[in-house]
Amino acid sequence: MHLDNLLEEIGSTGKFQVLLIVMVFIPKMGIGYNMMIMAFGGLEPEWWCADTALEQLSRNSSSYKQCDANINSSSSTCHRVYDNQLKTVVSEWDLVCERKWVTPIITSIQMSGVLVGAIIGGQVADAFGRKKTFYSTLLFHSIFSIGIGFATSWQMFTALRFVIGIAMGAYLVVCMFPVEFLSFRWRPVLSLIPFWATGVCFLSLSTYLLQDWSYVHIAVGVFTVPFLLGWFIIPESIRWLAVKGQIKEAERVVEMVAKMNGRVKPSNAKELIMKITEEEKSQKKGGKTYSYLDIYRGAKIAKHTISLHIVWWCISASYYGFGFGVGKFSGNYYLNQFLMNILEFPIFIPVIFSMNKFGRRATGLLMLGVSTVCCVMVVIVQYTVEAVDRGTIITVLSLATRILTGQAWASIITLTNESYPTVIRNLGYGAANTSARLGSVVAPFVFALTSEEKIPYVIVIILQAVSFGIVYFLLPETLGSALEDLLPGQRESNEIQRHSDPDDEKSALNRAEV
Repeated sequence: MHLDNLLEEIGSTGKFQVLLIVMVFIPKMGIGYNMMIMAFGGLEPEWWCADTALEQLSRNSSSYKQCDANINSSSSTCHRVYDNQLKTVVSEWDLVCERKWVTPIITSIQMSGVLVGAIIGGQVADAFGRKKTFYSTLLFHSIFSIGIGFATSWQMFTALRFVIGIAMGAYLVVCMFPVEFLSFRWRPVLSLIPFWATGVCFLSLSTYLLQDWSYVHIAVGVFTVPFLLGWFIIPESIRWLAVKGQIKEAERVVEMVAKMNGRVKPSNAKELIMKITEEEKSQKKGGKTYSYLDIYRGAKIAKHTISLHIVWWCISASYYGFGFGVGKFSGNYYLNQFLMNILEFPIFIPVIFSMNKFGRRATGLLMLGVSTVCCVMVVIVQYTVEAVDRGTIITVLSLATRILTGQAWASIITLTNESYPTVIRNLGYGAANTSARLGSVVAPFVFALTSEEKIPYVIVIILQAVSFGIVYFLLPETLGSALEDLLPGQRESNEIQRHSDPDDEKSALNRAEV
């Protein structure tokens, strides 16, 4: 039994949904800010290898960014001096030359934490509830983001980035629970309103103003603290309460949503909720709980899940590769970072329209196709355009690729959320996030491992082409489909059981009337 009709009666696009999106998704600005913070932390300020006499230091100095091969020997006279106007993780712990490998490793370890968080978040949210999991992750994010500003070594900094990564990964999984309060036409809004992009724009602004890695971290921790008060306002998911058999709590949430939206609680609300509960209980067989194995159970759902995982992995590696590699582009870092995200604003409304008009799958294919073309053009430009103009053109095409990849991802996010029933939705979305985090773990190395300019773009072309092929050939459209509550086959089994044993059906309805 779907709860979509119930949601339409109590309001699926009213004041409650607006409040829910504000309280749950504005903190996503802080998550986006914090996720990309190592793009600033990894910047290499101007530095010189100066001897004790401290020669006149300038860009023309022979010691400007010159590594001393004997830095660890007693004969070395090199003392690295950094421009004190910019304090990044690199300058704080001298992460250049023989320590240059540390910076991408820190970012990779952070993304490994996001991976762990994605795995934990999906399971915990389905077991203990969306609300408890959401606010726990937000609390940990705030505490450790403030605490990391006082790190005293790069090892300590790395460990704290891993913990923050766990909180961010869990948040990104569980923050999608408002989809369970929305009609299908409004579900794309959750993934397309540019909260993430806005947060990264603020990262560009704050890094430009603060110029200090520790202040930048503390600022984002403080930003998310007020949203913890949402614990006293935001209810648990009706769908989760229904499948867990918490009938009274689900009824209270229905009444709350109806009242806030100016509607009347439907007279058959309890009956609808009870039917979902009865269906779920009949499948648990004395205590069955769902796990990640259920998203691979059966050939059809397994093929769908694996296809989604490959697409999420490829898109994530491309998306974060460009995000963490923005310091490699020509021009001003702060402006490039800002443009990479602010330019998402004018296109998110057309993308929402396209997703509702032509479908989630078709929109994703368009975005992936155009972004791949942009990467191909970069490779062509590297061979055909004079060096004086090459940098600007490549930067523009790189920014376009990143933006279009983000919109493609938004389409796939919506499709993924609509692909799984309530009982395993968070598990399915969490597993997809896990695949994305595996992609993001390797992303810091896309632009860091080679000095050959075309190699990163060739890698991205391959990743985008694989994603396009899988979406085109293997993923079905979900536009207009109602959100299922139970696994395929469960409903048919329940219907057969009811028809064969009418006394059980009568008993269930009688209990619903109590």
